[in-house]
Amino acid sequence: MRKLLLSALLVSSCTDSTPEKDLELDIDMSRVTVSGISSGAHMAHQLHIAYSDIFSGAGIFSGGPYNCADNSLKQGLGLCMMNTENPIDVDAIANGIRQASAAGELADPANLADDRVWLFHGTTDRVISSQVHGATSELYTDFMPSEQIVSVDDVETDHVFPADGRGVSCLAVEPPYVGDCGYDGAGQMLQHLYPGLEESSGENPGNGLIETSLPGAGDAELLETAYIFVPEDCAGGQQKCALHLVLHGCAQSTEAVGTEFMELSGYLPWAGANDIVLLFPQVEKILVAPQNPQGCWDWWCYTGEDYAKRSGKQKHTNVDWINGLSR
Repeated sequence: MRKLLLSALLVSSCTDSTPEKDLELDIDMSRVTVSGISSGAHMAHQLHIAYSDIFSGAGIFSGGPYNCADNSLKQGLGLCMMNTENPIDVDAIANGIRQASAAGELADPANLADDRVWLFHGTTDRVISSQVHGATSELYTDFMPSEQIVSVDDVETDHVFPADGRGVSCLAVEPPYVGDCGYDGAGQMLQHLYPGLEESSGENPGNGLIETSLPGAGDAELLETAYIFVPEDCAGGQQKCALHLVLHGCAQSTEAVGTEFMELSGYLPWAGANDIVLLFPQVEKILVAPQNPQGCWDWWCYTGEDYAKRSGKQKHTNVDWINGLSR
């Protein structure tokens, strides 16, 4: 049994902070997945491609295809967001992935063959076009059977995380960018990535979030404080548990909205009912060069030209964190 002795501070929206406590976790590394919204969706997709030897599935809420920006913010803002006119060359991206893998810069894309992917795009999304969403879905078909891919594009929602009974108006792009859409996006996605989940009660578990330090955060332009959710049956290494990495969108980190995204998005009830450990890293706002004032994940190169490769700082920092939990 692999375990981590984790020193952490428990925080919850329902209780005051409690004294520091030790937790032991036993992570099933065959059940590690990732999801994200907006810039977090771009990063989730990039992580899945770059580290397909670690991640067995991905949930993409309004995100574009791998390395679409190609080291250019200008191209990213034009081709990879509200682009409705210029086709994205998916074949070229797929070939680039194979070449980068052959050079040792990405994992072997053959790892993707058995994975599961779930993609979401709202009908009134004003930030990511349906064409960009479609290109991401199409790219995955190069590497896995289409029946393992679910693409949802018929829910009336703007560029927000779709939730059921939580958040702001589904058509209002405003903090915390979680919309009450009558659609449980987190639940639908997790049920696809992990077939056979138990139904969620819809209520956040009472044991709350765990505040912890993220090793290497500063070098990756991430906040040192990250968050973990540990289901009761996973605490103390009582049993082997799945792990899901959750990536917020721009202006959605704790610097911008506190813990609202984590508490309103709907991940916690499903994770608590199904023994899934959740990780919530946070991007730091940067007001000086390299500028990132909205705290977006790096999908265009502000952390370095290798941002899309395994060596990309934000990628390997998150993967190192996950690997640390498995030891």
